[in-house]
Amino acid sequence: MTAAVIVAAGRTDGKEHFAPEKQVGAISAVERVALLLQEAGIRQIAVACGPDDQVKKLVPSRNLVFLPVPPGGEMLHAVQAGLRYWAGRADAVLVAQVDVPLFSTDTVRALLAAPGDIRVPAYQGRCGHPVVLGGAAIPAVLAYQGPGGLKGALAASGLARQVVEVDDPGIRSNIQKGGDYLSLLPGRDMQRLRLSFQLRLGKERIFYGPGIHQLLQLTEETGSLSSACAHMGMSYSKGRKIVAVMEQQLGAPVLETQQGGASGGFSRLTAPAREMVQRYEALCAEAEGTLAQLFQKHFPPEGTAVSEA
Repeated sequence: MTAAVIVAAGRTDGKEHFAPEKQVGAISAVERVALLLQEAGIRQIAVACGPDDQVKKLVPSRNLVFLPVPPGGEMLHAVQAGLRYWAGRADAVLVAQVDVPLFSTDTVRALLAAPGDIRVPAYQGRCGHPVVLGGAAIPAVLAYQGPGGLKGALAASGLARQVVEVDDPGIRSNIQKGGDYLSLLPGRDMQRLRLSFQLRLGKERIFYGPGIHQLLQLTEETGSLSSACAHMGMSYSKGRKIVAVMEQQLGAPVLETQQGGASGGFSRLTAPAREMVQRYEALCAEAEGTLAQLFQKHFPPEGTAVSEA
């Protein structure tokens, strides 16, 4: 599995902060990056951001994980927070800067298909973002405490870079460096018609969909409903209400909990809840392929005639 971390906090040599809230087209920079990654097929995405709730409000209903990083730190600290979160679960991690939100989905796919522990895109011989780290690069960056940020960590690792040439000026377009990025907006991926859907299940009430699906997955991973809510930018009381509705409609308990004690408290999914998670995951995977075919049939690329069949 390839996961991603969107870096939205930290200092670099050239600036004191990132601008996740900046409008790029009709949406914020952080939402644009998240959409591009999802369109390219990456579903597991974490946002390394400040401890406040502002970034979370910019990307509603995108099923992202939020990793708060202490204020005043370096960009490398945000990268490390993301790598630490995905370590042991992802084979590779794509690292995207929120200030470089105009790369293409084709660039992401090219990076994912390339070999190597460090994969860097280049346009006309000049490297840019995002980058993909895998294998030995992840522990090397996590262990690094020297100067030079991510670039310094990669140089110190001694690992070879795999430079992936792409026809994409967006990899070098920084929204905090002048207005040149505006010329790249026409024709970009997010300007094209795309399919977007969410599946929900219900009985008397709708009780299962993308939100509670992620909540249950995170609860199982962290062993804590409270931690799962925090990762989603959701209050614990709201999380409890969502679980209660599911339990009432499903007619079965969703969580097994233990309070404190010598071994500490925990929350884990019951057998009916785990089965729901697995079946919903399979349903969405199959529906995505079917709906993509229907979308191509009814909304073919411009210049292609619509079949009358």
